[in-house]
Amino acid sequence: MNLERRASELLKELISINSVSGRERKIQEFIEDFLRRLRINAQRQEVERDRFNLIYKSRGPLLISCHVDTVPPAGMRGAFRPRETEGRIHGRGASDVKGALASLLTAVEIFKERYPQEELPVSLAFVVDEETNSALGSEKAKDLFQDAELCLVLEPTYGTFCTSQSGALEFSIKVEGESAHGAEFEKVENPVKVCMKLIDLLEERLERSVNVIHVKGGSKNYLVPKECYALMEVKVFEGERWEEVEERIKETIKELETSCKVLYGREDAENFIRFRESELLDLLKEAFREAVGEEPREGTMPSWTDAANYHRAGLSCVVFGYGSLKNSHTERESIKVEELGKMADFFLKLFEKLR
Repeated sequence: MNLERRASELLKELISINSVSGRERKIQEFIEDFLRRLRINAQRQEVERDRFNLIYKSRGPLLISCHVDTVPPAGMRGAFRPRETEGRIHGRGASDVKGALASLLTAVEIFKERYPQEELPVSLAFVVDEETNSALGSEKAKDLFQDAELCLVLEPTYGTFCTSQSGALEFSIKVEGESAHGAEFEKVENPVKVCMKLIDLLEERLERSVNVIHVKGGSKNYLVPKECYALMEVKVFEGERWEEVEERIKETIKELETSCKVLYGREDAENFIRFRESELLDLLKEAFREAVGEEPREGTMPSWTDAANYHRAGLSCVVFGYGSLKNSHTERESIKVEELGKMADFFLKLFEKLR
């Protein structure tokens, strides 16, 4: 069975295991058993009750970290029933990030088949809780790898080596007003319309788009709603600090002409990160050229990743993987079988170079 097919079949098994954040135990037990059969003894690191990371430490300078949790189905039918069509595997986590996980485990298995007496030359961290704001898994794991030089964090990056990561400020807005009968809506100010007006004003003042993640306001009853709640996010660019962006948001709220009460709440914040440089990046690129036959690209990861925690622990970081970030978390989530083969071959070449 070739690399693509082995990784594909393994990915189907992984997708079939529901590992939505908070329910990672079964997939961690699967990975633990998989590694044990290869005589690789990963250690459990307790994160919370009934939640644990899996950690394997080698004497090499490279750590590969992969989160095992996914977002919920969120409208994806048969999210945990993988299907293969037209060279793609569909299912929750296919691209974020069980495709890379399947390719990594396939490469580990083949390496141990070729070199059964040798130690795997990289450290591994399979972490929980990445798909939440708390990221408890990598926050706990980072302290175990102070002697590592570089952490390769697996995420869907379209095959790009991301040596920096975009910042973001996630915040909530609650607009409170006066309710009224729907027939006399002109007599009060509608909190939903105030919220919409604020979004337009924020984009103008901040000179960037506002990502509206969630909006809740009103009901089917014939009345003007009393309040509107919105969860939003804006990107924080290189050279900025999220505190500065937050202050501009608060100033914009003060500018807003409204009789409603507008409440601001910070949900999460992270500055733009340019990761520390490492000579190991050249080794990653060399393995990529040999495996994929293309010149590697560098870029910026537009989303938060576990790399932020490893960066704070002093490690150099690179975020990498195949798959579409745009389609991750959606009902379209999938990954090309061909990409699974490329990643597996890349990992295998990398292991052999680090022997």
